[in-house]
Amino acid sequence: MANIQERRDKSGKLISYSIRVHRGRGMDGKQLKPWTATFEVSPTWTEKSARKKAEAFAATFEKECREGVTTDSRQKFQAYCDYVIGLKEQRGVKHSTIVRYKELTGRIYPQIGHIKLKELRADHLNDLYTLLGQDGQSKRGGKLSAKTILEHHRLISTVLEQATKEGLVPFNVASRATLPKVERKEVNYFQPEQVAAIREALEQEPMKWKTLVHLLLITGARRGEVLGLKWDKVDFEGNRIYICNSVLYSPDVGIYESTPKTERSRRYVTLPPETMQLLRRYRAWQAEERLRLGEYYQNQGFVFSQDNGNPMHPDSVTDWLKKFSKRHDLPHINPHAFRHTMASMLYFHGVDSVSISKRLGHAQVSTTANIYAHVMEEADQRNADILSEVFLKKA
Repeated sequence: MANIQERRDKSGKLISYSIRVHRGRGMDGKQLKPWTATFEVSPTWTEKSARKKAEAFAATFEKECREGVTTDSRQKFQAYCDYVIGLKEQRGVKHSTIVRYKELTGRIYPQIGHIKLKELRADHLNDLYTLLGQDGQSKRGGKLSAKTILEHHRLISTVLEQATKEGLVPFNVASRATLPKVERKEVNYFQPEQVAAIREALEQEPMKWKTLVHLLLITGARRGEVLGLKWDKVDFEGNRIYICNSVLYSPDVGIYESTPKTERSRRYVTLPPETMQLLRRYRAWQAEERLRLGEYYQNQGFVFSQDNGNPMHPDSVTDWLKKFSKRHDLPHINPHAFRHTMASMLYFHGVDSVSISKRLGHAQVSTTANIYAHVMEEADQRNADILSEVFLKKA
């Protein structure tokens, strides 16, 4: 049975428990060094509650020691963070998320990676977040946005939450850190006359790009979702597509296929007849291209692909739109702006948040409402203007 000893400060206040698990004797008959751990006590706990929690921790610690799966609570944040990221990777967390975690650790480790888990304090995190908000932290040498700083915090909090579950720390100190305020950023969307100008310019562009950009606008899909679309997911009879695949890129594996962002991102999106007709014409054009290219073209079923049939790099869409906008003297265009434009136009025409959220593939309706809060306010003002025109205008 584990041995539990109290530790108190000079004033007599209970601060922690020392846990020792005896290992018996080795082959030479000598006493083996015991397994040890420290259980920190939260200042908010009563001594009775602290003792109960310490006993539960000691029982778990002893069991893990006997089974050979214990983790040293004295290890530093960097080692434990690597362990947690590895754990998530084993459990099937998306590769893009793991890559992002590792990017964030590049800024986290130099500041707190050397600190022991049990010694990490909220002020350490506050200093880190202050530093991240200064010049020289972004890839371009500027400051990190509050939203990006919050990403770092969430990773740290996730790691410490796992440490709490494993009994390595008594509570998650990240919950006591002071976070920068993330101001709501209004989404940028195109006005109807801008959409008309873009569509007119597209008539002068190659068939593939004309169709791809049209689909971005009408579906509101993410660029990776459009690039991941395959012909067997295009329902010409039902006038809809099924989004269940995405094309992504990471430096370590290159271009790869993955499932969509969330489970609700798997969705059917109904399309207008004009879009379906455009897809038919594009499919016929693509078939002719395949015949022309012969064996060079490796058909993988993608609606949009490189010249050889392989999936397209997601950034190729962004790069093409940048050149396209300059070529036609149009405002700066990025793929996500089409997503915002579609959602905004639906709000302005009275479509409810649930329907819009479903079309966008958001995990929760609240996500849609938060992103498009200012659009909803503008739409409501338009509604008020209509009511004024209908009911209050003098004859």
